[in-house]
Amino acid sequence: MDEALTTPPTFQLEFPKQIYCVELSPYEWSQHLISIALAEEIVVGTIKFQEEDEAVEDIAFNTIRTFRHDTRPHAIAWSPETSLSVVPKVLMFCVAGADFKIRLYNSDMNENTVCELKGHKDYVNSICYETEGEILASVSDDHTCKLWAVKEDEKSIATLYLTSPGMSVCFHSEKSGKLLVGEKNGLIHMYDVRSQQAIMSLDADIVPLMSIDWGPNPLKVAAIAGGKLILWDISKPSPPLESKPLHIEGGLTVKFSPSYEHFVASLGRPDNLLKVTNIRTEQEVICGHVKLIGGVTWHYKLPYVCTTSDKELRFWKVTPA
Repeated sequence: MDEALTTPPTFQLEFPKQIYCVELSPYEWSQHLISIALAEEIVVGTIKFQEEDEAVEDIAFNTIRTFRHDTRPHAIAWSPETSLSVVPKVLMFCVAGADFKIRLYNSDMNENTVCELKGHKDYVNSICYETEGEILASVSDDHTCKLWAVKEDEKSIATLYLTSPGMSVCFHSEKSGKLLVGEKNGLIHMYDVRSQQAIMSLDADIVPLMSIDWGPNPLKVAAIAGGKLILWDISKPSPPLESKPLHIEGGLTVKFSPSYEHFVASLGRPDNLLKVTNIRTEQEVICGHVKLIGGVTWHYKLPYVCTTSDKELRFWKVTPA
């Protein structure tokens, strides 16, 4: 795609090596934290924008900790227990690696511990903490979703069997114990974690389904499948609200903005494009280009979306309509 036709990023940060994943903390009390996964290490830092601090000229990034990670990272998730304003400090997150293991990192900014969660037999595609921070969910190419009691031991407490590779998993930020699992074959299941029973299923009717997300409005679910953005209102059993073609050669990731419920970001091909869609007006508000597709993540409060682009982090400011 002609670069002149795309939206240039508002800010860029350079790193010495390729970035595989990035995750801004999705919680109010740790919203300034960002984790950046390189090939063999996880860089954790703070990030601030001028809107939050007048002393910041544009964007300010400071590394606070670097953790060793011996295998290529596939996904990162922040624990809701992370907080640098408590004593002792708590820095807790997990990383899914190419060796099918999930590593749980815990630091008080002096001592670091790493626990390995073993049990998946193929690549882990997505991981997510429950809002209380006691349970971690993971989905894998091995056709399972596993639940881990991360405070008790390093073993899986439940396995939910799927009919195809598990591509995406997310807990709802307000509805405790409600888990959304997206399968490659287009099926999306909502589980009650306590009973481990599926309480609702949706079908995208398009394959491959690559990513799902739960909106800040708890009744909205989005999926990216076969290059289309598909939206549901789960308050009533009905066909999707909308099915909008976005990425001709296939979309890879979809993420709602946590603070602006009508903004949805997606990454896809061709041309490795980030698109931000206003689902209320059905308008594309940003079309940005990245060199190599990694993760996409939104700021908890501000209208910034961040993606990886080879050795760069690229930030776009989305103007609220």
